Amino acid sequence: MSTINRKDGYSVVKTRSRTWMVAALAAVLAAGCGGSGGGSGDADADADAVTTIRVPSWWFGEPGNRDWLNAAIEAFEAENSDVKVEGYELAFGDYTDQVLTEVSAGDPPDVLHLTLTNIGDFRRIGALAPLDEYLAESDIDEQTYVPAQWEEPLTVDGTTYGVIQMIANYTPFYNVDMLAEKGYDEFPADPESFYAMVEDIADPPEQYGYAAMLRPGSAQQTYLDIAQWVIANGGRLARDGEVTIDAPENVEALEDLRALYEGGGMPLDVDKSTYRQMWWEGKIGVIFDGSWMMGFAEDNNPDIVDRLDTAYLPWPGQATASTYQLWAVSEASPNKEEAFRFIAFLQSQEWQKEMIETTRAVSPRTDAMPEGFLDENPWFEIFDEAAREFSVPIMPPELLDHGNEVIRIVTGAFEAALYRGTPVADALATAQAEVEAVVGD
Repeated sequence: MSTINRKDGYSVVKTRSRTWMVAALAAVLAAGCGGSGGGSGDADADADAVTTIRVPSWWFGEPGNRDWLNAAIEAFEAENSDVKVEGYELAFGDYTDQVLTEVSAGDPPDVLHLTLTNIGDFRRIGALAPLDEYLAESDIDEQTYVPAQWEEPLTVDGTTYGVIQMIANYTPFYNVDMLAEKGYDEFPADPESFYAMVEDIADPPEQYGYAAMLRPGSAQQTYLDIAQWVIANGGRLARDGEVTIDAPENVEALEDLRALYEGGGMPLDVDKSTYRQMWWEGKIGVIFDGSWMMGFAEDNNPDIVDRLDTAYLPWPGQATASTYQLWAVSEASPNKEEAFRFIAFLQSQEWQKEMIETTRAVSPRTDAMPEGFLDENPWFEIFDEAAREFSVPIMPPELLDHGNEVIRIVTGAFEAALYRGTPVADALATAQAEVEAVVGD
């Protein structure tokens, strides 16, 4: 049971149990006032006119992100008195399985917060409503949005099933002072120098050179981090219609990551929330993460912000793992118009500018960059450039329809290599066969 509060103290997130109690109390009061005349009937009619839409998101639990989302909900409800937004936190690592369970039970949320890696799973089972009739009445079009909005997996055979919320490119965020203390005036430009720097900075358990989500328990988060290494090293999990999980480039990348982990340069057995906090506390030199991390740092430790900077990935070509988060509407929702109205509000030029300012996330809108923002935040330029020049989808198109299962298989293979001593080549060969079977089905 979770309630998120605005900074002004007013709750904008209502749990289902709280909503049920409010509804029950309203029913009791209505029954008790049944003989009081037309005034009660008018009140009942007004109450019936308000539609509640359910919106689960991990953003409600993240600093900076929740501030933007809460403020947007408040503004939306002020402009749309006939709609109430029941937003609630659902952790990123649990989101796909939890919502797929609700879909199977016939009780999905109205608005879904999905990603490039899982939209295919939802679309494949018919869980997503087509949005074309609503998009036609909005300002979300080819002039205002990035091309990916009109490509697979969002738009399939001319039908669109989601709206990109934000773009994520994973590039190095590093602590300038921690590198300088070890004699690194610039961020390393090749993998070997990067590995050496990580080991030089590390002084466990007080501080570490690099961190990634390698703790078992969240396949979604671990996949994002290991896929970054595969892509940066020139590897892909599929190419030209063929599964390539056990390709030599992939094996090399994950062998290097395992060596870094086993060499003591990385904290062991920590989850993503913990090592992100260690980073903004000045205990980790480098993470590969999204632009929103500057917002996290500003919210939690503003004193460190001037010591943080970004860099290109230290591999030839600077290939950058890219994904996006998106909004979709449940096919089973009885409130599709209201749900899309809320999505269109969040993705409006005004609120996308607010998103950039508040969260430091990259917007899919081409007209949303706030004036002067890049001058004031030069570190953001690398994310902006990566989105345009170096981005590679974190899940290849050949695997998108089975993204959730692919993530489990690939993550499980690397965990076997990391924790059970399985050679990386053998673990990926097993994963290759398993994914081929899934895709073949």
